[in-house]
Amino acid sequence: MKNKYQYWYIGYIISFILFVTLIMTNLPKSVDMGMMILFSAVFGVSHFQIWHNKMIEKDIDYKNEVMDERNILIKEKTGNIANMITLILLSIATVVFICLNFVFPAIITAMIIFIQPIILIIISNSIENKM
Repeated sequence: MKNKYQYWYIGYIISFILFVTLIMTNLPKSVDMGMMILFSAVFGVSHFQIWHNKMIEKDIDYKNEVMDERNILIKEKTGNIANMITLILLSIATVVFICLNFVFPAIITAMIIFIQPIILIIISNSIENKM
């Protein structure tokens, strides 16, 4: 099980590369801001996953709490509700972009709206096949 989650350490490497690039280059402010956000996201997700996996291995109470069937069902239901809310917000953003004549952002958000159910089906099938 220890080798199973080693790929999360790649996030630390990517974060380090982003941080060094951010410091060493003189890019426009908007690119710097995007790189800072990307650095924070990659580092945060990687660090949390590594911490979470270590806690599951070492702390029996934490593992029992995380793997509890009731908590798993609550997380799944929460994820489904969050997915519906995200679709509604993206739909509203698409309509607002169309009303403001922002064609490119409207196309991007519309593509995300159409791709999201496809991704949901693919992930659902892959998880179902694993179980």
